[in-house]
Amino acid sequence: MKVIKLIICIETIGNGKIGCQISNTRETALLEYAAENGSLFFEQENGLAEVIRRNHFQFEKIMRSAIKGNIKVGQIINAVFIEGFTFLNDADFNKVIRVDRRNEKLHIIKAEQATPGIHKIYADGSFTEKSGKSGYGGFIETPDGKQELFCQSFEKGSSNLMELLAVTDGLERLTHVKKVQVNTDSRFVIRGLAQWVHFWRHNNWQTAYGCNVKYAKQWQHIDRLCEGKFLEFIWIKGHSGHELQSFCDELAKDSAGTKPYFRL
Repeated sequence: MKVIKLIICIETIGNGKIGCQISNTRETALLEYAAENGSLFFEQENGLAEVIRRNHFQFEKIMRSAIKGNIKVGQIINAVFIEGFTFLNDADFNKVIRVDRRNEKLHIIKAEQATPGIHKIYADGSFTEKSGKSGYGGFIETPDGKQELFCQSFEKGSSNLMELLAVTDGLERLTHVKKVQVNTDSRFVIRGLAQWVHFWRHNNWQTAYGCNVKYAKQWQHIDRLCEGKFLEFIWIKGHSGHELQSFCDELAKDSAGTKPYFRL
């Protein structure tokens, strides 16, 4: 997949339209973006205009995100496009999401069936709002059914961070394994590993607005753990009665409520 880096400068805002100057190392394009229907109008056609048209969906995602963030005239947006990238929608979480990063390549596939005979991670995180304490728990399972539990407790944190650290702990125990199935109730973690990290990595771990990615250190660490692996993500709806995920939920809650705490 080809990575394209662009700089978007917001020049005008009015009447539901946003005027932009977009540049790369070779060309500049002036365009008007209509927020209501996502249409683009270029003042002049060139190679860069064609690149933006070809990646219209990614450009529109960036612009809609900018609008939610109270876009301003003069604002600079560092944009990264990945041509041919497979994006997830909500319905895809009912499928098996495969991210193949072997051989220094990236393939994202949505499948109907899980891959048999591979190592598995089940993980969950917990955050107690009243006390501010948090923890996670889970286990890894080998293809022959052997299981290894893990858990950790923290003095502070958040639900999303605990979900991320739970999966990280599982992957740290499987550094020698090339194929891993990750079972989690966190769409945050799945979207992060199947989508966001591939853009952040090429944007110096910053958002399009130049802000540091939240939990950047943790995302960078888990991203390195995923290098060279075939990962399969299965989303399990929280509190849906899934026996193994419910076990992880209880383990995470117990970790957040009763065990000695580590400082983040």
